[in-house]
Amino acid sequence: MVDSGAPTEGSQAPEFTAPLATPDGSVSEVSLSSLRSDGAVLLVFQPTDFDVGSFAERHALGEYDWFTADDRLRVVGVNRARPRTNREFADYLEVTYPFCSDRDLSIADAYGVTYRAFGVARRARPACFFVDREGTIRYRWVGDRNRSGRVRPRISDLYEVVMDVLGRPETESFGFA
Repeated sequence: MVDSGAPTEGSQAPEFTAPLATPDGSVSEVSLSSLRSDGAVLLVFQPTDFDVGSFAERHALGEYDWFTADDRLRVVGVNRARPRTNREFADYLEVTYPFCSDRDLSIADAYGVTYRAFGVARRARPACFFVDREGTIRYRWVGDRNRSGRVRPRISDLYEVVMDVLGRPETESFGFA
């Protein structure tokens, strides 16, 4: 895959402000810095709602849900749809993370993940960026727009980077020492 022009690991994540639709139905305007105020952020770019072409892509979006179990990390989907459609999409995929609406693809442009489908329609490639609390990109994966490559990152690689940055959580003993 040719480099997409996306920001590199170790660089500062581009700031943005966008409507965020949560699975509970609320919508609010958020910025990347406000999302980072609670910890690290995993941005998951999806080309468009209800256009998940294969089971592998649907499965990939669901895999990011595993990261929501860690309170130190916030998973946020990003796509072109309106907030209402994003809520329906999250419900359809049964994911628990919210989605930012990037109607004009300005967020996707800033992260270097846009392309022209069939040379005409602008779209965002599947991609994910792990941004630490200070705003540094610690992991990036950008999908191949020709879909000849992987439709998702290796979740185990992403997990290792997240654990290296955040540290491994203490294991629960459930009262047994």
